[in-house]
Amino acid sequence: MTEQVTLTIDGQEVTVPAGTLVVDAAAKLRIEIPVFCSHPKLDPVACCRMCLVEIDGPRGPMLQTACSVPVRDGMVVRTNTEQVKATQEANLAFILLNHPLDCPICDKGGECPLQDQTMRFGPGISQLVEPKRHKQKHYLISDTIVLDQERCVICWRCIRYLEEWEDKPQLGLFERGGATIIDIQDGKPVDAKTSGNIIDICPVGALTNRVARFAFRPWEIERTPSVCNHCSIGCNIRLDSRTHTVRRIVGRENMQVNDQWICDKGRFAHAWVNSQERLTMPLVRKNGELVPTSWKEAIQTVADRLREIKERHGPNAIGGIGSAKLSNESNYLFQRFMRELIGTNNIDHRDGAEVAALPTGLPALADVMKPQYGPDPKVDTIFLFGVDPSEELPILDLHLKRAVRRGGARLIIAHPRKIELTRYNGPYLGYRPGTEATLLNGLTKAALAVNEGEKPRVEQMVADVTEQQLQELCGVDPATVQEAARLLAESKQALIIYGPMVARGANGQNVVNGLINLAMATGHYERLAYVGLEANSQGVRDMGVLPNQLPGYASLDDPEARQRLERLWGCQLPTDPGLTYRQMLDGAGQAIKALYIMGANPASERPTWAANLDKLDFLVVQELFLTETAQKADVVLPAVSWAECDGTFTNLERRVQRAPKAVQNPHSKAAPDWMILDHLAVRMGVNWPYADEQAITREISQAIPFYGGLTWDALGDQGLQWDAAAVRPRPAYRKVQQPPLPAADGDEFTLVTGTVLYDGGTLFRLTTQMQNMAFGPVAGFNPADAERLGIQDGAEVQVGNDHGQLTLKAVRHAQVQPGTVWIPESLPGAPVGALLNGSDVETVRVKTR
Repeated sequence: MTEQVTLTIDGQEVTVPAGTLVVDAAAKLRIEIPVFCSHPKLDPVACCRMCLVEIDGPRGPMLQTACSVPVRDGMVVRTNTEQVKATQEANLAFILLNHPLDCPICDKGGECPLQDQTMRFGPGISQLVEPKRHKQKHYLISDTIVLDQERCVICWRCIRYLEEWEDKPQLGLFERGGATIIDIQDGKPVDAKTSGNIIDICPVGALTNRVARFAFRPWEIERTPSVCNHCSIGCNIRLDSRTHTVRRIVGRENMQVNDQWICDKGRFAHAWVNSQERLTMPLVRKNGELVPTSWKEAIQTVADRLREIKERHGPNAIGGIGSAKLSNESNYLFQRFMRELIGTNNIDHRDGAEVAALPTGLPALADVMKPQYGPDPKVDTIFLFGVDPSEELPILDLHLKRAVRRGGARLIIAHPRKIELTRYNGPYLGYRPGTEATLLNGLTKAALAVNEGEKPRVEQMVADVTEQQLQELCGVDPATVQEAARLLAESKQALIIYGPMVARGANGQNVVNGLINLAMATGHYERLAYVGLEANSQGVRDMGVLPNQLPGYASLDDPEARQRLERLWGCQLPTDPGLTYRQMLDGAGQAIKALYIMGANPASERPTWAANLDKLDFLVVQELFLTETAQKADVVLPAVSWAECDGTFTNLERRVQRAPKAVQNPHSKAAPDWMILDHLAVRMGVNWPYADEQAITREISQAIPFYGGLTWDALGDQGLQWDAAAVRPRPAYRKVQQPPLPAADGDEFTLVTGTVLYDGGTLFRLTTQMQNMAFGPVAGFNPADAERLGIQDGAEVQVGNDHGQLTLKAVRHAQVQPGTVWIPESLPGAPVGALLNGSDVETVRVKTR
């Protein structure tokens, strides 16, 4: 139990835990002690001197900094004496000596702590007669952050955030005395992926948001609590809007999810919401051209054509593709539409049924966020398998760094690239793609040597793995494998996380079985977690947008689940398993005659899929923009964004969170996804009982047992997490076989793909200030391979195989393993899908131009 300390502040007694700082103890009594450098998320530095208070000592009252002095039993503190007031006034006068009086144009004006404290604690008069000093204004320290050095009060908050949280000391103090300035290091711009948080914690207007600069006044905006839609963390944000326009996005505190931090993509990449490129009218193809039309005609066309194809070819000739970018309500209604009105289980989403995903998600983000000091931490070991949080889940990356640096956790990383987090002390297993099964068997075998308890049950399954196989087949050091296995076996609270990279395709279930074996052998099965990468990757699965499972992960032949849904929906459900995302797109124009695509863009992923979409009898696309897929559609239905309608999203730890409507476009006829489906159902002969999105949320709580009680009102602003025990599969050891690898000669490279945060996609490129930050169409090579082939940075190379060819710019990068070439996914102008044909491992040849 934490020791308690009692002290007196301004004559009032307060009891707080030992180690509490005086400034925080005063806050318990609602006594405000002014601060600039102090911040509850940063280590004390006591440099601004604004928080000086009187504390009784052996020689009487002494001025001490409340932000750095811990309380002690019997301490007497005074915050309102004449000496304290005089000191506060003097400090503020000193700060204001050279601070520019440009509040009317400063973005911080109206929500500025310096303004507020000057009014409450300042002298009320300026004695300055000399001209103010001038420093750099409108100085870009990154593409998205503007520094005004004249406004800076040298509180060090920005420096400390980048050092303490990002572990990237990219800002520093330069010069001395009154000439001291904050500046970038060695002329290198700030490029930390969460650097925008320094804008929020800056106590003045020295750091401002270049994307939102001069676009708002704080007292004129409407503030809507929401969640970010760029990745599966589900960071809590606030949408600030005015005149139907999103003006800026800032972080919102939720200590169970993101603390108060958000990544730069979530903060700055929001121009797409208000873009002029948005679809505003339904489009129907006439005489080969998409032309604007009325909602009545568009909906009737979709209903008639789907009914016609169903009657002619049967319901299984129609497929539906949902999206992990869309809300639970949209996806739930979409799969209901396909199952009830079309009568098919041909319903899936990208990285859906093709990925062997455990349904349970992370145990709790808070376990990683709050590393506990001492012998029994919340998380003491984290094993990342095929996940790159720095690029895919930046706020998880932030908390992992914190857990390692402050909580003493150890990182084990298995990834074909030497990702950023490998710079921390811990085993790195840079395996060759396709050898995951052998690596996992090797880890399990090594763990059994440490943990004798599980030996009889699984020992024989992994006995064949040798150190030679680990060295020659996987390309990893057997000693590193043994060290990683020892850490997992001896860990009390390990977390094992894997992503779609290793769970996708024919070998995905085999890999996941290997992970289950390892987790069971080391005693961490309940902390084995799959993490999807898109905003609602967990929720879209929960809702049943899968061809082989109903909502709530029930099998298609589960009598209890079928009866519950059939009573709720008033229909009979189809029983045959449907086609997967890839099967529908591979079969488009053949077995599949019509596709309804909601919020997805498969034409941009693979040229073969783009060609197959042209062969369909009918294609309807529900979208925000005229994407590559929408351009091929017979009917395009304009939808609204997550900021323009109510909805819920389920993050990677199963936390269901609200995203309320914040803005609307009065000049657009676009409609929410659920409303489009609702009107379409009416045209197909069924009246659904929904008045709004919240009615769908209530029905979801009836349709999915573990969502019971998770209604809109119950979720509140912080969200609720559903219990993983409801769906956790019973563990069982299974034999894991190494699949054959494609034959390769010395001139071939193994292809490695993966997502990057700054991908240059539609939602990114429309924020013009971020365009220079986006990845271009590149191929990454290990420096040794580039040297051998005579490839210089920036040189054009041809990367190809039997499936396709790409011309890309080469980049040398030590992260890329020898013998591999890395091409990120989802980059405009370079669809890596041209080189893929459904195999788990692809090889490519490289030609210099």
